[in-house]
Amino acid sequence: MATRAPLLPLLTSTIASCLLLVVAPAFAARSACEQAEVEAKKSSKLVDAKQYAPAIERLRAALDGCPGSKAASLALARAYIESHQFADAERAAQKAVALDPRSEPAQFFLAYSYFMQERLPEAGGTLKKLIAQDDRNADAHKLMGLTLFFYKQDVMAEQQLQTALRLRPEDIEARYYLGRVYYTQNNFPPAVAAFRRVIELDPKYDKAYDNLGLCYEAVGKTDEAIAAFKRAQDIARQVDPSYEWPYTNLAEMLIKQDQAAEALPYAEEALRINPQSARPNYLEGKALSRQAKFEKALPYLEKAAALDPKYAEPHYLLGQIYEKLGRHEDATREFALFEKLRGQTPSRPR
Repeated sequence: MATRAPLLPLLTSTIASCLLLVVAPAFAARSACEQAEVEAKKSSKLVDAKQYAPAIERLRAALDGCPGSKAASLALARAYIESHQFADAERAAQKAVALDPRSEPAQFFLAYSYFMQERLPEAGGTLKKLIAQDDRNADAHKLMGLTLFFYKQDVMAEQQLQTALRLRPEDIEARYYLGRVYYTQNNFPPAVAAFRRVIELDPKYDKAYDNLGLCYEAVGKTDEAIAAFKRAQDIARQVDPSYEWPYTNLAEMLIKQDQAAEALPYAEEALRINPQSARPNYLEGKALSRQAKFEKALPYLEKAAALDPKYAEPHYLLGQIYEKLGRHEDATREFALFEKLRGQTPSRPR
């Protein structure tokens, strides 16, 4: 008679195998998610060092292993934002919000990605929810202020930026944009005070000097305006060589003062810095036209109009030059385009 194998060891072995089938995947998932947490911390350091590509690669791999990692999703959204990949940032932030609907950083990253894609209603709606959840979130108030400033809602923009500064008094960017709001309101004394305070906090803030120059120009302090524009140019050459505004602003001021010859070098420098920007092309053409160099001015004005279809001023000047050159049909067309475009909302505040 055949001997039967003991039943208890067989059952024990079977149960152990079944438990292994259940526990092993759970352990592996837990291990992958623990690793994702580690990768989120490591990748944040890479982003701080501006090493965006390896950070993004590591975070995406971490999320492949643990799709539910809140930390990795949030870190990925930040990495995309810092690398100016805003459509990808939006998708990552949406996932982070889905994983944790009350996460303030996730909601802010989503709003910021919308703002940078100029999807302002979505940015405003997201920020409204975030501020309702936490009225002491300084970043949310600041970004809401910028969103409202874009919409030319200056009074509400001012309120939001002031709230941000009450919560975080040394926020340089919030104070800079508060100065911008005051400038657009023609409220120059507080604008000057805001830009001066920004410069105290950061002496290398070229945009603050540039806008200080605009304020001085507006109140007739020409020498102070020139000094501020030139200081902005000096700083920009060191910290932001792609920033052409101090050159265009000084060129435009000099043209208004019938100093077209003096304005031309600044317009040319702005054009060298950013040849695909409409405003330097326009000012180059305007400076040449003021010196009766009409044929030389035309290509710059035509390019300015082509680069920015919403830019009205080049069309008016083109109309004037075409009239002088006897091209009456072209002049009529350009004047009509000027009337159609005049008063349209400009692009993002700078």
